[in-house]
Amino acid sequence: MNLKPRTDSITVQQEILKTTQGQVFKVGGLTLDSTKFPAGVVKAGTPVSIPKAGGKAIPWDDAATDVIPYVTTHDVLVGGDRGDALVGGYEEAYLDKTKVTLSDAFMTAAEGRYKLR
Repeated sequence: MNLKPRTDSITVQQEILKTTQGQVFKVGGLTLDSTKFPAGVVKAGTPVSIPKAGGKAIPWDDAATDVIPYVTTHDVLVGGDRGDALVGGYEEAYLDKTKVTLSDAFMTAAEGRYKLR
């Protein structure tokens, strides 16, 4: 139970989708491990991964194995006294290649779930 409610505003959101057709959201969203991300804003379109054994989302690492890759759907603040952040995630989407940076290793691990246009 959160006994210290607060309100934050983020106004830097940019649209990362090329089209809304074919987008599939991850049910339940992603819980970001705030100790693994630098304090500040985690931008929409950030590649992250969740271990197949379960756990919290961490920044994508090209050398990672036994993980499931995802792309964040919106900007979120992490760090400080905020704790872990909950953010939406795309299971599949047509993304704007001028606004997201996804490595070849990420695209291979995603097995065609993301399309860059």
